[in-house]
Amino acid sequence: MNITKLSAAFCVAFGSLFCVQAQQASVVGQGYYNEPDYGKFYLRVGASFLNNDFVKQLNEGDLDEAYSAPTGLNFEIGKYFFLHSEPVADLFKVGLDASFLSLGYNPLKWNDPDDPGYSEKTDLTSVGVKLGPVISFNPLENFYADAFVKLAPTMLTSLSEMEDLEEVLFGLKSDVGVNLRYKKITLTAGYESGAFKYDAYDSEYNEETGEYTENTTKEKFPMGMFQIKLGLQFY
Repeated sequence: MNITKLSAAFCVAFGSLFCVQAQQASVVGQGYYNEPDYGKFYLRVGASFLNNDFVKQLNEGDLDEAYSAPTGLNFEIGKYFFLHSEPVADLFKVGLDASFLSLGYNPLKWNDPDDPGYSEKTDLTSVGVKLGPVISFNPLENFYADAFVKLAPTMLTSLSEMEDLEEVLFGLKSDVGVNLRYKKITLTAGYESGAFKYDAYDSEYNEETGEYTENTTKEKFPMGMFQIKLGLQFY
């Protein structure tokens, strides 16, 4: 799955939708926006697709080696906090998009290169919060399109005690995407990216002493994923 092309397709579709609405508004002299309230509470659940570059890193540069990444799951609860009750020029509203809880579960599968019949299952599990600006358009009656950019302080761990992830890692991720909603039903597409710092251990044999010396270095654990979610948004 080419995540970059899919993300770009969503952005192009959203941009086209906004351009059409802007042209209509300029002709008739007004927009459609008819939400007078300040906020929207939402609940979303969906699928996550890890970036191929991340899988390559686990496999030390090869995409088709031991590790593979099946489709993951994500869950999110949050709310829009609009900065004004009435829309600007009857076209859009600006506010903050706050995700109070963002959960992610991404399964990983390790296949033994020397024994194709043997495999092990592990996971990457994340817990975080998100906050950033959102701009909301109302191109058609009961249909809304929101664009958001959020920062996401996130904790990363493994419920199955992944060998390469023996501690809880902390990182600052970003989440960029669009949310389409019709009445209370929503469809959200976004791309999360960021990196987690961790201590990497390596041992070196000292010929003079006949002993191994352990070295510790700071490494980054980049992690990007495309997410698509279905949800409910309430008044």
